Amino acid sequence: MTRWQRFTGQALVAAQFALLGVWLVAGPRIAIGIVGQSVQAVGLAVALWAFAVMSIAQGHLFRIAPDPSGHSRLVTWGPYRWVRHPMYLSILLVVGPSWLVDGVTWRAGAFAALAVVLVAKLTFEEHLLVRYFTGYAAYRTRSARLVPGVF
Repeated sequence: MTRWQRFTGQALVAAQFALLGVWLVAGPRIAIGIVGQSVQAVGLAVALWAFAVMSIAQGHLFRIAPDPSGHSRLVTWGPYRWVRHPMYLSILLVVGPSWLVDGVTWRAGAFAALAVVLVAKLTFEEHLLVRYFTGYAAYRTRSARLVPGVF
C-alpha cells in the first residue's frame, strides 16, 4: 500500500468517526416510533452478525482501516454472502432513522455526508481488495455493495 493510499484510508476513517461522533453528541440517537427503532434494531443485529463472522473468519477482531493485511481472508459467508459491506450498511441503518425523521435539516445533511463518506470508503476499499484477493472480482458479481437489489 502506498503512502497516499494509507493517507486516503486514514482520512476516510477519520471522516466516518467524526460524523459518528456528531451523531453521538448531537442526538437524538434513538429513533422515535416503532418503525425507526425496528430499523435500528436490524442495523445492530447486522453489525453484530458481521462482526462475529469476520472475527471468526479472520481469527481475530477485524480492523477498521480499509486496507487488507497479510493475514486477511476473503469472507463470503454470513451477511457477506449478500452484502460486501454489511458494517457500513448497519451504520446507515442505526444512524438514519434517528436523524431523518425529525425534520432537522442539518441532521439530514450530516446523514447524507456520512453516506457519501461510507460509499467513498467502500469504493476505495474495493479497489484494494480486488487487487489483494484473486476471488474478489467474482465475489463482486454475486453480492451487493451495500443494499441487496439496489446498490
